[in-house]
Amino acid sequence: MAMTAPQVRLGADKFFEFAPGVIGMAKRGPAPMPTALRLLHGETRPSRINRDEPQPSAADVVCPSSLSEPAKVHWARLAPDLITQNVLTSWDVDTFGLLCEVLEINRVAMADLAENGTASVSVYRVLADGTALTRLSKNPSWTIARESAQLITTIGGRFGMNPSDRAALHVSPTDPHNPHDPRRLLS
Repeated sequence: MAMTAPQVRLGADKFFEFAPGVIGMAKRGPAPMPTALRLLHGETRPSRINRDEPQPSAADVVCPSSLSEPAKVHWARLAPDLITQNVLTSWDVDTFGLLCEVLEINRVAMADLAENGTASVSVYRVLADGTALTRLSKNPSWTIARESAQLITTIGGRFGMNPSDRAALHVSPTDPHNPHDPRRLLS
């Protein structure tokens, strides 16, 4: 029996189809630790060391031209320190660009909340005599601000930008020209 399209089934068996006929299990548990970090932590079991883990090249990290102008301001403010610490590599550009866009979305939502408050008045019915019936509801910017703050915490944490994430890192001097120096991944 040939399967024709990728499928996802969210049942007790929790499997999904990568391609027709190729079925895999969903990932479980925390994300795996990078191999360089495993080695620095003293891992010696060969079965737990991925010798073929891909590594980004030492290419220059350049701000994507697709970023909005306000997001480029966030990039210019944050990226230089992350590049210096070898946290931001050429492979991370899109994820970091997303973080910069979300930072700007959050800034706009917070500005709207500061200007208009957390509640908004909306007209839900106009009577025949012209009287408007209104209701007090949550300002939609509150939801945008809350959800963007969650994304900032999640994505920013991947770059060590939260205090709790930084507390777990131990950065030693590295060669700025060698982004693969495993000492930069100590935690």
